[in-house]
Amino acid sequence: MGPVISVSGPPGAGKTTLCTAVARRLGIAVVEYDRYERMTSLPPGQIRNWLDRGAPYEEVAAPGLAPALAAAAARGPVLFDTPLGRAHPDSGGTIDAAVWLECPPDIALARKVKQFASEANRAEAADFTEWLRQYLAVYPLIIRPACAIQAERIRPGADLLIDVSDDAQPADQALESFARAVISRNRFGA
Repeated sequence: MGPVISVSGPPGAGKTTLCTAVARRLGIAVVEYDRYERMTSLPPGQIRNWLDRGAPYEEVAAPGLAPALAAAAARGPVLFDTPLGRAHPDSGGTIDAAVWLECPPDIALARKVKQFASEANRAEAADFTEWLRQYLAVYPLIIRPACAIQAERIRPGADLLIDVSDDAQPADQALESFARAVISRNRFGA
């Protein structure tokens, strides 16, 4: 059974990019929370209501995530790309080590917009413009408060904090070194 190393941070911090690059170099699996979660498909009013009720993470559905994570860990070490770290009831208990990516909200927002803009082709320009309008409209009401709650709950439980505010910083090297140490510790029972 391989160790599960979670990588958490706000949307746009670079969780997926870092996990993919480091996992490729180490030859280990990545499990992406985003492939399973259903919260972001809810109408904004429902998400706002969830936030107003204290953002109970036990209500965040991610069907199939726990079995996928367990199956990947049964094959070896796993980088778990998740915004919720150890705080998610269905997957938090499987995490052996946790990383938090420190990223200021303005930089995370800019990266997220850049990511979606680069994924849209010319034929999708109108769709992207509408998506951007909606995303920015709900940002102060939903995304920013959710990120603040996330940082308050997830960051303190991290074993390693990596500053990703500057693209020139070697975040991938820090994550790779940490992952190697966790894997080695797991392998040798230290």
